[in-house]
Amino acid sequence: MSKITQPPPGKKISRKQVTDLSSGELWALTRWTYGKLFRYMKPYRGRFMIGVTLGILSGLFNAVMLVGFKVIFAVVLSHGHTQPVDNTPVISGDVNLQQLAFEQPKPHVFGQVEVPFLGHINPVEWFLGYIPTNVGFGLVIAVCSLIPMLLFTRGFLTYLANYSMLWVGNKVLFNLRNDIFRNLLSQSLSFYNRVKIGDLIQTVFNQTRVAQTNAVQLTSVLIQKPVAILTIFGYLLAWDWFFTLSSVLVFPLCLGPIAYVSRRVRKAGANEEAEAGAMMVNMHESFAGIRVVKANAREEYETKRFNRSNKSMADNIMRWQKAMEIIGPVVETVASLGVAAGLVYAWHKGMRAEDFFLVVIALTQIYPHAKELGRVQILMQKCIVASSAVFGYLEQEPDVKDAPDARKLTKARGQVTYENLSFTYSDAKGKPLKKAAVNNINLTLEPGKFYALVGPSGAGKSTLFSLLLRYYDPVEGRVLVDGNDVKEVTQESLRSKIAVVSQDVFLFHDTIKENIRYGRLNATDEEVIEAAKRAHADEFIMQNKLGYESLVGDGGNNLSGGQKQRISIARAILRNAPILLLDEATSALDTEVERIIKDAIHTLREGRTVVAIAHRFSTVLEADQIIVMHDGQVVDMGRHAELLGRCDLYQRLYTLQFDSGNVDPEKPVKDIKLDPDESL
Repeated sequence: MSKITQPPPGKKISRKQVTDLSSGELWALTRWTYGKLFRYMKPYRGRFMIGVTLGILSGLFNAVMLVGFKVIFAVVLSHGHTQPVDNTPVISGDVNLQQLAFEQPKPHVFGQVEVPFLGHINPVEWFLGYIPTNVGFGLVIAVCSLIPMLLFTRGFLTYLANYSMLWVGNKVLFNLRNDIFRNLLSQSLSFYNRVKIGDLIQTVFNQTRVAQTNAVQLTSVLIQKPVAILTIFGYLLAWDWFFTLSSVLVFPLCLGPIAYVSRRVRKAGANEEAEAGAMMVNMHESFAGIRVVKANAREEYETKRFNRSNKSMADNIMRWQKAMEIIGPVVETVASLGVAAGLVYAWHKGMRAEDFFLVVIALTQIYPHAKELGRVQILMQKCIVASSAVFGYLEQEPDVKDAPDARKLTKARGQVTYENLSFTYSDAKGKPLKKAAVNNINLTLEPGKFYALVGPSGAGKSTLFSLLLRYYDPVEGRVLVDGNDVKEVTQESLRSKIAVVSQDVFLFHDTIKENIRYGRLNATDEEVIEAAKRAHADEFIMQNKLGYESLVGDGGNNLSGGQKQRISIARAILRNAPILLLDEATSALDTEVERIIKDAIHTLREGRTVVAIAHRFSTVLEADQIIVMHDGQVVDMGRHAELLGRCDLYQRLYTLQFDSGNVDPEKPVKDIKLDPDESL
């Protein structure tokens, strides 16, 4: 595999790639990850630096604790009185500095310093010389109370450091989620044709959190732990350099199992993340397609699919948790060898028990920090995988985006022009398909008129809708609204001039009122109610106990098909756009509901440029112009009688709707595919 220093633009690093990375590549990708995340930390760099500073102070405070423990042990473990230090006489609680100045210190005595005119002095033991010769119960209590104070101070510094980093991390997470969600919504439909919605949910909700959490933890570990280790080593070096350097020899023995386990943890962690993504996709598909699941009685099948991912994820969690937990006992066992060797050394040097006890405390304080550093690679892996997924989507450029100088489309009469228009869809990999969806379309739709699109399946009818809404950009040619190229105006202003009533009505899990208001967010309650009345929806709405405050359910499941369609029409009426795209969906409705919806649509069509994909010949007969399409081209255009007399394809479509050949214009038009020998 070629050397990886950062993900390709718009791509993410796979978990397998991260697992196989060398240490150098891992560090390179970590720098890339931090570079991206630090852009989000920059506005909060003040609080971030406070966290860093407090983390350093927390690490340095280990030395203060060890010095404090030495004083406490010397006082409390003196068995009721303080022995003269290094045979230096103590008179009335004062040390004889002159005699101490000429006393040769023992090699293992802590903290010898050179003082002018006095020689070598041990500051701690010099301080102990001022302690009264008789140590009473009160002094012992006072001195011992310093232990919780020291531990509290270090813990409080660590808490403040972690709190500051957590505060910054939560701000980063908030902004990161907002940015990626906004960028995903800005993507064109071609993007959503390629990705799994479950993956997007997993990335926005979980991967952003994983990236932020592990980045903050990694920062804390890389700042606090090395400072703490170096501080403790500094203390031990000042106490006895030979003993300290000897204890360092134990560390390679500790790092060996950490390195071995880390490799296994990285693989298990990668598999866990992969299964988490698969599980999210499975849940989304099962819940979104719950009607299909139940219609086919596939509850058990979907449960088994979920269980496979769930079990695999649980197994991988156990693997890497087991590997992580084994590090502690292994490191502590190896560390005990150092303690045992140190005990032999202490016996050889005649070390006092309280001194040796202090050294053991210092050494045991090192190993937890070293164990945390052993988790660095795991934190890096999780951070890299999550960040590459997040920034891969975050830096994804939309296929359709506003031009830098795009202007707002203000007033619109509703004229639509397709000029030399050609467009080809792409496959899941982004490669254009061989056959064009529409080819060399030239068509002008005049304001205020009603146009019906008819033709067999795949003729390009829906593509004309999508290109007008600028879901896609044409390969050749232009789409114009009132003479304005849709590429030269903002997407938001363009779509604000278009209302859509689709055959697949989607309602949000909210109240009826808010679902109607979605057409124009600043509409008043009175305007919402008026739109509902014009859509013949007010009657069934007021039959509900909560009226307009009734919840429609997920996707509108609490409403019938006709009720959802009327809510959709009310939404379009409230939008009050000069252009209406109508994909009529009345074929599955009963006659009474169908008549109500047709009346609502007639109301909606008034004074607008209407383009309808016709599902009923009754709709076709009402059109000012009928546009006949086949194989991505306009075959003919005219009124019903004209086309029936001159257009063979129109005649064929008109006849094929009915089994007997008897024409009933109220029957729905079904999209059909002509046999090859029937193509015209």
